[in-house]
Amino acid sequence: MNWNAFFGIACIISLTAPVAVILYHRYYKHRSLAALLIYYSVTLIYILMSQNIIPVNNTIRINFGILNNYLDVPLMLTALLFFCPNKQKQNIIRLLTYLFIAYEVLITIIHGFKPVSIVYIMGPGLAIIISYTFYLFMRQVKFTIMHGKNHGRVMMLAAIFFSYACYALIYYFYYVQKTPYVKDTELIYFIATIISTLVMAIGLHLMNKRMKELQSLRVTRKELAMIFNS
Repeated sequence: MNWNAFFGIACIISLTAPVAVILYHRYYKHRSLAALLIYYSVTLIYILMSQNIIPVNNTIRINFGILNNYLDVPLMLTALLFFCPNKQKQNIIRLLTYLFIAYEVLITIIHGFKPVSIVYIMGPGLAIIISYTFYLFMRQVKFTIMHGKNHGRVMMLAAIFFSYACYALIYYFYYVQKTPYVKDTELIYFIATIISTLVMAIGLHLMNKRMKELQSLRVTRKELAMIFNS
């Protein structure tokens, strides 16, 4: 077994970690974390296809890979809503998501549903995700240092920022420089995904206690509202 095959299998295993944590803790009840579940599930299916664990013909594999890239940014922007408690900022992210989907439709009209469209879609998409995740990460780090809470959120944002920074590097090598070392870029992708998904799984698990505390607080507020409004 060569290194790419080995890390490909390791990547498949690591992708199941955040999926399992989201399902186990029933985080899918939150729309943003449901989007994260879909994001990892679609990526997992594509890698299973690319590693021939799910046997499909080349056309299906290529088209599913294109679909995976189309879904990437809208799903991740939706997932980032989890880190935006402010309604105004949530509305901005939703608007940005709709605008990006409209941009994808425009690119598809111009270039078709083909691999070339990925070049025009993923470039701006990576820039958007990296920029906004970095902003959220720095804000969350400050909050965690000051209050000693939400370490899970810090790890989740670190996982997203790290993975997309690596994917931007791969994008540059593969689509801009058009490197002939395709296997090396694939290896970088596998390693980056393994690290980020494991960090994400740990962050999601650490969030369990905090989310229970927040749910308990919401119930208490409703009870107080019922008492004082009666």
